[in-house]
Amino acid sequence: MGVSHNLHLAFQKLFKEHAGYPKFKSKRFTRPAYRSNAVNGNIALLDETHIRLPKVGIIKFRAGQLPTGKIKTATVVRSSTGEYDVLVVAEVEIASWHQTKALAGIDMGVADLAITSDGKRYATKRFDKALAKKKHYWEKRFARRRHQAEKEIAWDKDLKVVAPRRLSDFKNYLKAKVMVAKYSEKVVNQRRDYLQKISTELVSKYDVIKLEDLKTKGLLRHHHLARAIANQSWRELRLMLAYKAAWYGKQVVAVSPYKTSQRCSVCGYDDGKHELTIREWTCPRCHTHHDRDINAAINILAA
Repeated sequence: MGVSHNLHLAFQKLFKEHAGYPKFKSKRFTRPAYRSNAVNGNIALLDETHIRLPKVGIIKFRAGQLPTGKIKTATVVRSSTGEYDVLVVAEVEIASWHQTKALAGIDMGVADLAITSDGKRYATKRFDKALAKKKHYWEKRFARRRHQAEKEIAWDKDLKVVAPRRLSDFKNYLKAKVMVAKYSEKVVNQRRDYLQKISTELVSKYDVIKLEDLKTKGLLRHHHLARAIANQSWRELRLMLAYKAAWYGKQVVAVSPYKTSQRCSVCGYDDGKHELTIREWTCPRCHTHHDRDINAAINILAA
C-alpha cells in the first residue's frame, strides 16, 4: 500500500508540478523502510511512550516532542546502526509568527557558515573533525576485518564447503561496521541540529531573507576546500529556511551571487576578483573599508 501510494504521489508531481519523472529506488542502496496510512484509527499514540502501528501492534518509543493533530501516515525506518525510527506525519494548523518587518541578506561562507547583512556571524562547526580520531580508529579495524573475512570466504569457496560463510557471519566485522556507521550518524545528527537552530532563529528574526543561489557542484571541484564546503550543508540550510518561512508567513528569496564579493556596497564600484585569502579590502573610489563577507551580504540584500 505504501509503495503504490508513493508512486501515485510521484506521478502526481510529474503531471501537476513538472517535478521530473519518478526515480525508482535501488534495492541495494535504499534505506529499509515501510509506510502505513492511517485508516479508522489504526495508528494512534496511546501515551507518551507507546504507539500502535498496523501489523506491528503496540511498541514502546522515546521522543523529545510528541506529534499533535490528526495522524496521516507513519513510516518505520531502520538506520545503518540498527536502530528503528517511526516518522509520523500529522495534519496540524501552524500559526504565523509575529511580523518584524526586518530584512536580511545572508552570505554563505567556509570560515563562517552564514553572515547576515547586519553583521551577525554564525560560526562554522566541524563536527566531523571532533570525532575524526574515534571514527578513524574503527575505520581501520573495519577495513582489516573485512579483508580477513573475505579471505576466509575465499577459502570456503576454494574448499567447496557446502554452506560457505558470508560477511554477515563475521561478528567482529559487523561490530566494526556498526561503529563506523554510529560515528557517521552522530556527525549528521549534530550538524542537522545546528542547522535547525540557526534556521529557526533567522526565520523568527527576519520577514524577508535573501540568500545566494550557490552551485555547489562546481565549488566541490576545488580539492583544497571540497571537504569543508561539503561540511557546511548550504543546501540543507536553504531548504530548512524555505519550508519554515512557508510555515510561518515569511519569505526566502534566492539571488545570483555574481560579483557580490567584489562590488562595493556603498558606491557600487567593481574592484575585480579577490582571492579567498583577502578578507578585507578598501574601495578605491569611495575609500570605504569593507569586511568581505558583510559587504557581500549587503549586496545580496540589495540585489
